Amino acid sequence: MEENKKDYKNTLLMPQTDFPMKADLATKGEQYVAFWEKNKIYKKLLKRNKNNKPFILHDGPPYANGSIHCGHALNKILKDIIVRFRTMQGYFSPFEAGWDTHGLPIEHKMLSEAKKQAKDYSIVELRKNAEDYALKQIEIQKEQFKKLSLLTDFSKTYITLDKKMEAKQLKLFWKMVKDKLIYKDLKPIYWSPSSQSALAEAEVEYADHISPSVIVAFKVKKGNEIVHKNEFLLIWTTTPWTLLANSAVAVSEKFKYKKISVEGRNFVIASDLLESVKTAAKFENVEIISEFSGKDLLNLEYESPLNKNICPVVLGHHVTLEAGTGLVHIAPLFGEDDFIIGNKYNLKKIMHVEDDGNLNENGLQFKGMFYDDANPLITKLLLEENLLLSFSKIKHQYPHDWRTHKPIMYRATPQWFVSLTSIKKDIIKALKKVKTYNDWSKKRLSLMLENRNTWCISRQRSWGVPITIFYDENKKPVIENEIFKYVIKLVEKEGTNVWYEKDSDSLLPEKFRGLNYTKENDIMDVWFDSGSTSISVTPSGIKAPFDLYLEGSDQYRGWFNSSLINSVVWRGESPFKALLSHGFVLDGKGQKMSKSKGNVVDPLEVVKKYGSDILRLWAANSEYTNDVTIDEKILQQNVEIYRKIRNTIKFMLGGISDFKFKVQKLDSIHALIYERLMNLETNILSYYEQYKFINVIKDINNFIIDLSSYYISITKDILYLNKKDDCERRQVQYIFYQTILVLLKALAPILPTTTEEIYKYFNVENKEISVHFLPFVKNRKLTFIEEEKWKSFFALKDEIYKAIEEQIKAQTIKRSNECFVTVKTDDKFIKSLPLEKLLMVAKVTFGNELKVEKKDSFKCLRCWNHFEEKDFNKDDEICMRCKEVINV
Repeated sequence: MEENKKDYKNTLLMPQTDFPMKADLATKGEQYVAFWEKNKIYKKLLKRNKNNKPFILHDGPPYANGSIHCGHALNKILKDIIVRFRTMQGYFSPFEAGWDTHGLPIEHKMLSEAKKQAKDYSIVELRKNAEDYALKQIEIQKEQFKKLSLLTDFSKTYITLDKKMEAKQLKLFWKMVKDKLIYKDLKPIYWSPSSQSALAEAEVEYADHISPSVIVAFKVKKGNEIVHKNEFLLIWTTTPWTLLANSAVAVSEKFKYKKISVEGRNFVIASDLLESVKTAAKFENVEIISEFSGKDLLNLEYESPLNKNICPVVLGHHVTLEAGTGLVHIAPLFGEDDFIIGNKYNLKKIMHVEDDGNLNENGLQFKGMFYDDANPLITKLLLEENLLLSFSKIKHQYPHDWRTHKPIMYRATPQWFVSLTSIKKDIIKALKKVKTYNDWSKKRLSLMLENRNTWCISRQRSWGVPITIFYDENKKPVIENEIFKYVIKLVEKEGTNVWYEKDSDSLLPEKFRGLNYTKENDIMDVWFDSGSTSISVTPSGIKAPFDLYLEGSDQYRGWFNSSLINSVVWRGESPFKALLSHGFVLDGKGQKMSKSKGNVVDPLEVVKKYGSDILRLWAANSEYTNDVTIDEKILQQNVEIYRKIRNTIKFMLGGISDFKFKVQKLDSIHALIYERLMNLETNILSYYEQYKFINVIKDINNFIIDLSSYYISITKDILYLNKKDDCERRQVQYIFYQTILVLLKALAPILPTTTEEIYKYFNVENKEISVHFLPFVKNRKLTFIEEEKWKSFFALKDEIYKAIEEQIKAQTIKRSNECFVTVKTDDKFIKSLPLEKLLMVAKVTFGNELKVEKKDSFKCLRCWNHFEEKDFNKDDEICMRCKEVINV
């Protein structure tokens, strides 16, 4: 007997696999990246799918400056999941990574690291240094991106400083010129004194800023029968420095105005704003003299308080009653509405601010001061002259330069523009054909384009693609096709540096030389560069429109916007067939990451600690269309999900160690689990098609939790204790095999390292070189036949398990397999089931009530199941089933 006892463990068919419990993802991630490179997996997949339908995800180029951050990681991982998924589906899906290499961000970083200023270099030297810096950064970022386990070998990439790309961009510019979309004009645009350059809307961010809030009195010099000479008009502004350029006061004909008397002085103010101004100016004993229409103010003239010019009162389309006084001071070169009104009434245009933000001679006694620094002195002067009626400070959202993070202004300067008015209908029409995965994304882009009439494309910098325009002796632009063609050929050969290395005559066709032509010094907006990539980038010879653009939500006003405009001009349609966006990456508390806060999560450190698969799981398991959070706690949650997946697959791999694939006829609980698996496969495909990776992870995690907590628990008895070739044991192994296969396919795009490792230990015939050569999960018809059939059983199981749990808590029993259960049911299906096995209890009988109890029983020393005396030979130590299996 003792010998038999010792031998029982050797009679069990325990799981056998060398697949390790320990993931060691940081090491294995590097090993499998090396494996993919060595075996040219990417190239082999492309070769296999070469003649299939293409799917191109066009990579929006990140700036080549600085190490990658979590935003980069989220973006590239999401793209890679899609490329791997489409490749496994059989699409020809080459991924060509790109980099944005021009513009202020590169120049700024280069100068910062060199500890120099732009004036320390000649233009040619600055461009050379910026190019060298950008190329070095690309190599750094390329190596960092490789650590994210991307399915590309980076042998083919694109960079916007490539001379072929620059030439294509200039061809687009030339087409815009021919289509009469390009013009130069003096207009107020966003101007950054800290960058000394114009900014596009996409380069502006809003941040809290404290500004002075002042109410100023303008003395009337020419009155009428309602408002008399030496009475005052009240205006409100948060930019006192613009008063130096004041040339009018605007009112609205829609509003009523009042003349009031306060302490012997008479003031004009909008009727609806009287109370708020009284509070702000601390007026007491206010006497209302008269009320009248805004039209009644139109023939007045006043003395501007700082420049002392005599200025008119005019109508303003932009005057509101939301704040202020209802009278708006106009400085035509410092606001879009001001500029329109200035042109309409031929107002005096005073430019008193230089490119660097310092005041010039038009700044009067404040000359040489930085414009913002002049505010306290201006308000002091107004106070001394008894013209300042109210002063306070307000905190509000104010536009800042997104690179220097310093305040910017609206300032009129001569700039080059693309007119969008004539092509707006074509742009909106092209956008309507684009597929989006939510309603708001198309609306957001559409609204931005509908409200946009111009695009300022000139920048006052040196590092970028030049605006290849020449001027004649009278400073008039020379527009000749022959010149454009000649310059573009030079750029194709030598790159855009040629524009700065050669003089004007050397850049012109022979017949235009010697005419004293000069060349434009401004460069193009970098959004023009990146927005032209769909014209010059052709992955494996495939031209746009491309299947998908996927970038951060800030690109609705950036890359999505400029790409759509440029593509419609070039080819008359959108460059993308579908559009997808993700949010920003924030810390665990939902706050923006910054070094000063100490809350920056470095994706490379996450990879070093946990491996790329955990970072990829975090990305997939995020509701990425909104802002995404990351911290140690969130990463640990994903580690737990990963661990559950890995441990469950390890168990199943062990369970099929002696299984050679053969389709099994399934019955009982196995048929139900198989139906659930097939439904899971169908749902997974649907989620991937909609790019809802969070649902993929959620459904897989739920399936595995359910499988582990119930099916695996009840089938251990079958797997370990039945005969090797037992029919039901083979059914369990078939379920495990198919489950592993579905999970391998479904998780390969998200967890490439882990699935590659699992596939290595997966007992399958005709094994491919890589898991990525497996066909992706298939679309099947959802069926719930078994699910419906088993509903009543699971309802009963929950009842019974609750009763068992109560008995265990009461310490009446120790384990469920000691329980003798009485069930009350008339359900024929339930009565037909092997309930002891399905409930993992000793005995189930039917009666008039649900009852769980412990009875005298005998425990089998091989399977550890409990039996009644009549079902167990007292002279034996093992049950009848176990005796039959081991032939004793």
